[in-house]
Amino acid sequence: MIVIKLTKVFTVWLFIISLHIFNHSYAQQLNFASIKLLSEQQVAKIVLPQIYQKLGKTITVTPLPANRAQQEANSGVKDGEILRIFNYGIETPHVIRVPTPYYYLTTAAFTQEKNEITVKQLADLSPYRVGIVRGVKHTNYATKGFPRVYLSNNSEQLFRQLAQGNIDIALTNYRNGIYTINKLNLQAIKVLDKELTYEPLYHYINKKHADMVEPVNQMIRQLTTSGELEQMIKHAENQIY
Repeated sequence: MIVIKLTKVFTVWLFIISLHIFNHSYAQQLNFASIKLLSEQQVAKIVLPQIYQKLGKTITVTPLPANRAQQEANSGVKDGEILRIFNYGIETPHVIRVPTPYYYLTTAAFTQEKNEITVKQLADLSPYRVGIVRGVKHTNYATKGFPRVYLSNNSEQLFRQLAQGNIDIALTNYRNGIYTINKLNLQAIKVLDKELTYEPLYHYINKKHADMVEPVNQMIRQLTTSGELEQMIKHAENQIY
């Protein structure tokens, strides 16, 4: 009897240890996609792991081209994406939007100083050669129906195209535009309008981790209410910008 009881205790002990190892390993395996070479994504890459740490989970982030990031998040190769606009969730069926946004962007129009272009709304851009980054949703939607839209692979390529006169307008997140102009040390580039659209930004989780959505959402709300999220974002922005 003593041997049987000891065996049962040992079995339970092994189960607990295995469960602990599994949970630890599971936490280590969470990997989310981001869009490479976008400054707002770099900010989120700093902030989101801190949110997960509050929940006792460790995540990693893999920067990818925008379309590939969406494909891998949707297929489950990645566990989701760190930062996307609302409509991304509508067209990506196998991810779940964490309901509370934790960052935002504004869509801005940039051009060369010499260009005499007046912009009051997105429709005013339609007659021009407008450049955007391939797969970035807010500029994809903003330029829908425009006759002359030119795709770049990343923000640096986009602004080089503008500097060289290959496009009339570079359309991107305002902060990302300023960041890229400064990074490339470009001259004679001006912003026409820094807030053509305002977009709340959300975290998306693949449906295989549906149980994580509510805890993450509650943590974002808690950190927003306490003001801690704002401090995280400011600290991250100081590192990036």
